Amino acid sequence: MERRALLVAINTYDYIRPSLTWCADDALAMYEVLRTHTNRDPNYACHVTLGYTPSWAKEPPPPPTPDPNPASQGASAPLPPSEGDPNVKRERVTFTSLRLALEDLFKYHGSVLFYFSGHGLLYNGMSYLATQDGLPTLPGLRMQELLDMANASAAREVLLIIDSCYSGGVGAPEGADDIAHAYLRPGVTLLAGAQASQLAAEVDGHGVFTRLLLGALKGGAADVRGRVSAASTYAYVEQALGPWDQRPIYRSNASTLAPIRNCEPDIADADLRLLPQYFSTPEFAYGLDRTYEVTEVEVAIPEHINIFNLFKQYQVSRLLRPSFDDHLYFAAMNERTVELTPLGQFYWRLAKAKLLGEPSPQSPSQPTIRRRPVPDPESVAKLFHEAYERLAPTFQYETRQATRVRWENVPAHNKNLMIATAAEVLATLFPLEEQTDAAPHPAPITPTDAAPDAPSDDAPGAPQTGD
Repeated sequence: MERRALLVAINTYDYIRPSLTWCADDALAMYEVLRTHTNRDPNYACHVTLGYTPSWAKEPPPPPTPDPNPASQGASAPLPPSEGDPNVKRERVTFTSLRLALEDLFKYHGSVLFYFSGHGLLYNGMSYLATQDGLPTLPGLRMQELLDMANASAAREVLLIIDSCYSGGVGAPEGADDIAHAYLRPGVTLLAGAQASQLAAEVDGHGVFTRLLLGALKGGAADVRGRVSAASTYAYVEQALGPWDQRPIYRSNASTLAPIRNCEPDIADADLRLLPQYFSTPEFAYGLDRTYEVTEVEVAIPEHINIFNLFKQYQVSRLLRPSFDDHLYFAAMNERTVELTPLGQFYWRLAKAKLLGEPSPQSPSQPTIRRRPVPDPESVAKLFHEAYERLAPTFQYETRQATRVRWENVPAHNKNLMIATAAEVLATLFPLEEQTDAAPHPAPITPTDAAPDAPSDDAPGAPQTGD
């Protein structure tokens, strides 16, 4: 593993008050997110230090705050203490022990991350990360010293994440003639929870900044490829904080935007690489017709259905849109075009420049869809309705012949119910894990496939589609 992380949290201090209650939980939550990617592949090799305070320095815990909404109790319950986890230690975090731990972290030649949750203090115009043995007049490690260590480190990439009061002091000049201290050497990035003159707040058992960080790293800040970077994390956090709230800080001298974590992608790189195959230029308009629509069983072409299903994925990922219509279905039925969105044009250029990786040797030379084409729920609902109406007279429903209703005339609430039901059935028939073994030429759905048997009107759950 080429990535290491040191996470430090301090709830209680020897001489600095007040005690904090959320920092250890913040560090443990960050540990759970950072140590693996969403697919459980290893990410950072983490060491977590939760500051231990001896009994003589402890304060009585604050009384619990009543929850006005009993239904929400337990929603932010403390995380398990991770007893027995060799990566989680409970020991005192002193000035000396913190500095030694940072020196050890910064010796590594790969990518390193340092996360701190605890008190940040100002003294004589300088900002400090408070250590447990810190005094009001000598709080702990100067934030500028932390940056100096990062700048001098052997690590290829350094990411500093600081959730404390005044954490924006990392890399901030300490005076009018101190511009040199604002320097970040190439490869160093800072994410701080507050400006150099601001306090940092807590809500619902987490620091405000860390709570937003966790949402970002779990996928809230991911791009369509599922990658969460420091820049996208800052953008996610910054939008959630108003002008009167604490303001996060982002400083970076990184020449590459390596992801902090990989989450579930909206679309696979293999599918993104197909964009230039179907769009000769970023502005190209691709023409559709009825042969792309699975419900047009007399004219539908399997290869076109494959392409149409891929285009649906592009549309959901905000890469493609119909040129004139509201939905791809109508673009096909009206024989009109689809085009790439600005975001789709961006990924077209990445694919054209071969910046999205290369296909594996096992990949087919001709573009095919990885996933089994799944019919549109509305198409299935329409086929079911039409087959039901057609077969009803053969099952002794004399009244049905007089009350048959075309799909277009079915009341909206009935239609929506059938579409939702079809969607749930499709989710059962085509589970996600089975969609990776697709046959290249799926057979189109025909009306006879939709409903070989029709239930009676008296059968439980029989939809009243024509009423």
